Amino acid sequence: MKIFTHALYANPKRSNEELLKLHSTLRALPTSFHNIAKVMFKFSYNDLPKEYKSCLLYLAIFPPGYKIRRSTLITRWVAEGLTSKEDWPSSVCQANRCFDALVDRCLVYPADIGATGNVKSCVVGDPVHGFITAIARKQHMVETRLSHHLARHFSIFNEIQLRSSDKIDKFFQGISKSPRVSLLKVLDLEGCPYLVGKNQRYLKDICSKMLLLKYLSLRRICITQLPREINNLHELEVLDIRETKVPPHATTNILLLKLKRLLAGHIDQNTSNFGSSGQIPRRIDKMVNMEVLSNVKAQQSHDLKEVGKLWQLRKLGVVIDDKDSHLRNFLQTISDLHECLCSLSVTTIPAATPHEGTPSSAELPGGIASLLENHPKILESLSIRGATQKGRLLPLFIKGDKNKLAKVTLGSTLLSQDDLVDLAKLPKLQFIRLQHIACTEPMLNFKKGEFSCLKYLVVEGSDLTDITFEDGAAPEIEKMVLSFTTTGSISGIDRLPKLKELELNDSFCGSLLSSFDKAAHIAKLTLRGTLLEQDALQILAKKPSIRTLVLLDKSFSGGQNEITLKKDEFLWLNVLVVDCSAITKIVFICGSAPRLEKIVWSSFTTLSGIDKLPRLKELELNGGQVPDEVREAIEKHKNKPSLKLNGPETQD
Repeated sequence: MKIFTHALYANPKRSNEELLKLHSTLRALPTSFHNIAKVMFKFSYNDLPKEYKSCLLYLAIFPPGYKIRRSTLITRWVAEGLTSKEDWPSSVCQANRCFDALVDRCLVYPADIGATGNVKSCVVGDPVHGFITAIARKQHMVETRLSHHLARHFSIFNEIQLRSSDKIDKFFQGISKSPRVSLLKVLDLEGCPYLVGKNQRYLKDICSKMLLLKYLSLRRICITQLPREINNLHELEVLDIRETKVPPHATTNILLLKLKRLLAGHIDQNTSNFGSSGQIPRRIDKMVNMEVLSNVKAQQSHDLKEVGKLWQLRKLGVVIDDKDSHLRNFLQTISDLHECLCSLSVTTIPAATPHEGTPSSAELPGGIASLLENHPKILESLSIRGATQKGRLLPLFIKGDKNKLAKVTLGSTLLSQDDLVDLAKLPKLQFIRLQHIACTEPMLNFKKGEFSCLKYLVVEGSDLTDITFEDGAAPEIEKMVLSFTTTGSISGIDRLPKLKELELNDSFCGSLLSSFDKAAHIAKLTLRGTLLEQDALQILAKKPSIRTLVLLDKSFSGGQNEITLKKDEFLWLNVLVVDCSAITKIVFICGSAPRLEKIVWSSFTTLSGIDKLPRLKELELNGGQVPDEVREAIEKHKNKPSLKLNGPETQD
């Protein structure tokens, strides 16, 4: 019904004839949920533009319930030619509009939502997946012989001779002999466990045979090399080697003139570690179509100058050494790219030996700062990790009334009170992440009228010990994530009228829970590492606003193995997620959680009393076998709640 109503909302100007025809069709059907749902879906599907239909049917290659990243889907749609715009930027824009339309019409569900409100990944529900699979097979868009776990790796219309019972290794073994593989445009091998050790030789076959490839993802594969033949892929537009073991120098000799996205290295956002990176290709200046250059390191300072010639570059993630020459060329490069750059991430690697200098808390000297002659006009996202001996980079990017920054991430760097004042004035700032930062003062004070658009605040492992919100400060803030490494305090939470989501990490944050007693609107609470006791849960149980409770690892102390939800506790709770090894059993007493609709739990936790939950509709188990007690309770339950099993994917 949601899909139908959203179709009406998207196009409200319907003729009477169209609606009467739908009404007649529904009346003529045998009354069943499946029949009605099928007609409603067809009505919504036929309402889509032709390109949007193709993009929706494309999702049939993924297993139902599979989380699909937006960025992956957009680039695959474009590589497959499902968006018919002539140039790459227009095709990407069209694909983004299509993705948003499918979400708006409830044909796919949001799985992750970013800090600025964009849907970052989606899931196709079981009913829609069944409908689109049937249509896609009729149109020969999906190969009927392939299982979803194989189909998601390849282009559509691929004619690859594999059966549903085959595994991915059979595909690799047949590459050198199969003429059909030469027609593939997309090869997405993310997470494939087969390409390790001696099997890496198949990468050479891929680069020698699949010369029409436009999209190649080797992400999260334990490969340790890139073959020289990678440069044979003259049509390649996207190369993703993130989270691999490919050494940094492997990217140095890449020369692919049509390449638009080079995604390398790995940044661990949850630690102070600087992660890994690839090196800037030696002839990067020849790859003039490049739009995204992610997590690459400047081996020599002049490498940065070559990047400054890529005038279509929208996103740049660069790693530089804390050297004067690197810093100067970096700022000159950003100045050269001032009209095209939307997203910038810079990581500064500290000096190799302590005597070379220590990070400075001062602003950069004028002779260096002046190299940023042209401030980026359309920069929306900024990430700075690490500090320099010459001074702070942040002030260069956060001044000016026309600043468009919406997202700022600072990690392992210095933050002054002056920086906070300038951040507070940014007119479009919606997201701040402070991670392992050193502050000139331990207090973060949000004053009246400041941070007027801020929606998302993350403070992790920093030496901030006190956070205060004055009346009228940050009035739009919706989500807060806190991870303190020392005892801290937070006050003024009751002055945040739109705060809906709270995440507390680490034991020092457990003591902060009482600070949120007056936060009347928090609907989702996530706890991790807080080591709480049962009495803390009983306090939470009385909060009427909590609709979703997420209990992750070490949220409860090791001595708290069994949790009991008693009568009249959690009266408004809708969703409960438990993934905490310390919690071995959850007991629901009659009259507890009367509005609970969904439970997600892990194999080390057992459930008792779920038949006493009158509104329970969904159960989701991560790993392991479903206990007999749970199966029996499902059978006895009047709602017959659905059961979903999320086991490790071994089909590859």
